[in-house]
Amino acid sequence: MDKSRLNFIVKHLLNKRLNKYYIDNSDYNLIPNNQEEAYFIQNTVHTLLNSESDKVIGRKIGCTTKVMQEYLKIDHPCAGTLRKSNCIKSGSTISTDSYIKVGVECEIAVKLAKDLPFNKDYSTEEVYSKIESVFPAIEIVDDRYSNWKNFTANHLIADDFFSAGCVLGEKQFKIKSDDIYNLRGSMFVNNKKIGDGIGSHILGNPLNALKWLASRKDIIGSIIPKNSVILLGSLVETYWVSKGENITINIEGMDAISINFI
Repeated sequence: MDKSRLNFIVKHLLNKRLNKYYIDNSDYNLIPNNQEEAYFIQNTVHTLLNSESDKVIGRKIGCTTKVMQEYLKIDHPCAGTLRKSNCIKSGSTISTDSYIKVGVECEIAVKLAKDLPFNKDYSTEEVYSKIESVFPAIEIVDDRYSNWKNFTANHLIADDFFSAGCVLGEKQFKIKSDDIYNLRGSMFVNNKKIGDGIGSHILGNPLNALKWLASRKDIIGSIIPKNSVILLGSLVETYWVSKGENITINIEGMDAISINFI
């Protein structure tokens, strides 16, 4: 791993992120060679962004459902990072001008009650025992790319895999392990349903996404800290938002959450 080259990419992506510029893939020197390099870049960018008032609070996992793998043409999960400053309350109003091209996804999220150390061999029940609560989330994504369809997965991972924030349900639920598999989620745009999916669409079981994350030392290091929020994957295809739209998601048995775009 050429750290000097990777640190050059880190500075490039950090500048793009802070100044809301498009990222292109014309310079092959800026593309990671593999996932290990991509996650090193992603994690280093967030280390540089950390401050007393704004820290990493968790992770998002993308491409865990067939609908998203087919949409993005990527056949494996990819992780991004969630920051405190980018997570907002349900019912909030935000401007589309705060993003380059903003989209939303319908997510099942969990909060950890305990540290989840790196381990490649967790059982479903072992990761479930680390969960404090389950709740609905809207992932906010940003298409920061000149044409993402021409980017490699490693390039997208280095830049946080579209991650731009989330809306988290304020009420959290304790869901039985077997019931997480059957949770059904739906997305509505201006009260019109545009898609739905079920928990089992996430790698066969949403808990498998958490197991996958815990098995990736290149992403988490030695541990996923307690109180971390993890978005396990989108049940519907990404919806690219226009001004004036209200987005609502509902995970059955939980409170609906929403966000307004102006």
